[in-house]
Formats: sequence, C-alpha cells, structure tokens
Amino acid sequence: MGEAPVPEKPGAAASPLPPRPRPPGGLRRWMSGLAVFRRYEAAWLPRDIGAGLVLTTMLVPVGVAYAEASGVPGIYGLYATIVPLLAYAIFGSSR
Repeated sequence: MGEAPVPEKPGAAASPLPPRPRPPGGLRRWMSGLAVFRRYEAAWLPRDIGAGLVLTTMLVPVGVAYAEASGVPGIYGLYATIVPLLAYAIFGSSR
C-alpha cells in the first residue's frame, strides 16, 4: 500500500500553496520603489502624468500657505511638499 506524505515539520500539515518568494535583500529592500521602474509600462504614463498634475495643483498651494501661515518663506513649503514625494517614489513599496 502507498504511504501518506510526511509533513516537513512535526505537527504541521502539508501546504498546497507554493513557497513564498524571499523578500529582497540589501539595497533593494530599502529602495523598493525603484523596482517599479524596471517593470514600468508605457500604457501607465498618461494616467501617471495626470495624477502628478492633480497632486501638484493640490499640494503646491497648500504647502506654500502652510509655510506662510507658520511665518517662514513660501519656498520652504514647496520643499516640504516636493522632497517627501520624491522620497516616497524611491523608498515606497506601492506603484
């Protein structure tokens, strides 16, 4: 007679799912947003440009207004708006 498969760990059931891929290591772990550029499709570009324009029209005036309201020059509001978005584009994990 055939024998039943033995699980790898005692007390663990055999999983029908494939093994999960290992998370990236090294620099790719911390700069996961850069991996998107390797798989970027040209069809995404028009919508990404549209999203960028909408985000710009919303965040630039708000950033300048918050800076002016806090008593610092408006350019600091632009820095506080643009730099975090660029950092998220590099270090963020979502497309």
